[in-house]
Amino acid sequence: MNKKITFLAFSLGHGGAEKVCLSLCNEFVKRDYDIELWIVDFKQTALTEKLDKRIEVFPLNETRVRKSILPLIRLLLKRKPEKILVFHIELAILMIILKRILMLKTCVIVRSINTLSQAFNYPEGIWEKYIAKRAIGFFLPLADKIIAQSTGMRDDMIKHFGIDGKKITVIHNPVEFSSNGHLVENHQVQKNEFLFVGRLNPQKGLENMLEAFKIASLENEDILLTLVGDGPEKDKLLKLVEDFKLNGKVTLAGYQADTKPFYKRAKATLLTSFFEGFPNVLVESIAAGTPIVSFDCPSGPADIVIQGVNGILVPHLNVHEFAKAILAIANGHVVFNKQEVAESAKRFSSGLVTSRYEEVYFDS
Repeated sequence: MNKKITFLAFSLGHGGAEKVCLSLCNEFVKRDYDIELWIVDFKQTALTEKLDKRIEVFPLNETRVRKSILPLIRLLLKRKPEKILVFHIELAILMIILKRILMLKTCVIVRSINTLSQAFNYPEGIWEKYIAKRAIGFFLPLADKIIAQSTGMRDDMIKHFGIDGKKITVIHNPVEFSSNGHLVENHQVQKNEFLFVGRLNPQKGLENMLEAFKIASLENEDILLTLVGDGPEKDKLLKLVEDFKLNGKVTLAGYQADTKPFYKRAKATLLTSFFEGFPNVLVESIAAGTPIVSFDCPSGPADIVIQGVNGILVPHLNVHEFAKAILAIANGHVVFNKQEVAESAKRFSSGLVTSRYEEVYFDS
């Protein structure tokens, strides 16, 4: 068997897809695979510091996908990969196009990163606003294999983009465990603090989270909420905190490189997204022994939450039920066992997930 695996990614910033790419690269190196990592915009980050030195990195030295066409062509013709695993949807479309133009035999495996029918409802550029959905609908069905992170993502691709379900394999994202088998340690929650971790953007529905928290805080004045992350919604959220009279109860902590201390001290991690692909923060939370309260949004939470064992799944967009779930945990009416919560995360271990990728990659 060919022991070479080629990854194609846009960058190694601090996003969820980048963390998964890093985890897989490092895990495959441990299994004695030769790893090539092709990166469009390669910069030194906290993640690149964790990249195994045995991994051969090929930087394309560009800042946008469209500018990477010529460097990518040169790499494809020089390296001639039999298969390539792509971690960026725009790069995947480009790779599918180049395969046909250059008449390559390369097997293109696309790792999708979101619920694609919803992912471009909040466009930030020309690609998202005018091109993305049409390009995905035309080219993605031409991919050789597709990896979806949740059953909802798979169903979305079949329903909205006409993709053959036989091409799609569902593989959840991995979580890193400590040497003792899990992240949870002996710690006690000192306050009735709830947590959000993620980018402050419209997709996350944080206005609903603040509204639910406001409702809950009227019945329990001791609860607190910490938002860890940064993004375009920051100023809007600060104003909502004032409007809802939640000053002193809601803290915007900004981006944090290490989120483990926040998980460890929280009563529960909250998610009120309008849609997701596979929310890594929920898996990170349960791996730390911290339960979750999440809307049953499309898609991902339903694949993670085991009702009453590691969290509470709330009907999508039902703010009042979400507030009730917060209160149930805050008031001690629902109590979770931290070890059981952490145990529920073991199905997302990097070792198991890497084995699933290995099967897809080398299944001819």
